[in-house]
Amino acid sequence: MTAALAGLRVIDLSASVSGAWCSRMLADFGAEVVVVEPPGGSPLRKLAPFDGEGRSLLAALLLANKRSAVLDLEQRRDQVKALELVRHADMLVSSAAPASLAASGLTYAEIAQPALIMCHITSHGMTGELRETPGNELTTAARSGWAFINGDAAREPLKPSGWQSSFCAGTAAYAAIMAALHHRNLHPGEGQEVDIAELEVMVSTFAPALLRGQYLGEPWRRRSESDITAGPVPVADGHFSLTISRAHFWRDAMNLLGLTDLAEDPKWEPGHYRAAHKEEYVGRVQEKMLGWKRMDLFEELAARRVIAGPVLYMDELANNPQLRERGFWVRAEGASEGPEYPGAPFKMSATPWALRGVAPEPGADTAAIRATPAAIGGGE
Repeated sequence: MTAALAGLRVIDLSASVSGAWCSRMLADFGAEVVVVEPPGGSPLRKLAPFDGEGRSLLAALLLANKRSAVLDLEQRRDQVKALELVRHADMLVSSAAPASLAASGLTYAEIAQPALIMCHITSHGMTGELRETPGNELTTAARSGWAFINGDAAREPLKPSGWQSSFCAGTAAYAAIMAALHHRNLHPGEGQEVDIAELEVMVSTFAPALLRGQYLGEPWRRRSESDITAGPVPVADGHFSLTISRAHFWRDAMNLLGLTDLAEDPKWEPGHYRAAHKEEYVGRVQEKMLGWKRMDLFEELAARRVIAGPVLYMDELANNPQLRERGFWVRAEGASEGPEYPGAPFKMSATPWALRGVAPEPGADTAAIRATPAAIGGGE
């Protein structure tokens, strides 16, 4: 099968998780991606967690399916080489703030390649008073409002786990690049700049909390306690999330738990009534749930079409039957052993995702790319 983005070339100058995730998605669907790393390797290679040999597992994920060239963009000779690479490419991904980009001589105006799609992925965007202000997962969570609603009311605000802001921004950048590519296909030779601010990505995905504050003047409060209406609760072998938002979810779940008085009393049918009087039932429901194991409860509720979720441990994900059956965990093409990687975030029947190779060593392709930069090009 032909890859969806086969024949397209991407130069990735970014040093961020969001930029690397964007170009990784481009590579997964067939684009040829060259990562330009500084001497000493990309900062991504210094991010935890690490394997037994001290190599970043996050970098292994983000740099797979790519080629690597080491260039020192503080040196004029390598700035010229990078400019030559970019002018033979279809797309450019950058995480540099405006001043840094100008210093390296790689602004869109200086590149002067009208068909180029240049995607900037920065903390605050390429314009505005914060355009030169650096940021990270913590600052994005704080400025976007996500930290305000995350965690317990009696504790400090929390950022979302892991690198969620970066992965969301990288995915948004991938989508925006695809839109720009479609425009270029309709209007040959017309590239454009794409400006992705991680802050704006997270604010744009902040509903309904943002909408409640914006239109109703009511802030979304962090939860003061954990119960079945707010999140996972304990069961016999871990934790479990039970959805009781609809009348039939409530009725069938309560019958299964042996709480027939709650199931059959019509006063409990309206969701707003259940929300206003939760103190009358949450203790009883959670006590009954303690007698169940996660998967047993899930299977019984699923048979009754009640939405529910057992909280899986990390080591259970690798052998999760649903993920296994869908072929989510993969090795690089041709590899029969070694680590497995998370697979495609979505599936396409005619032009599928593929893991063609693992992350290259820093500068693995420098010599070849320095010698023939046009060979990785071919943009309009």
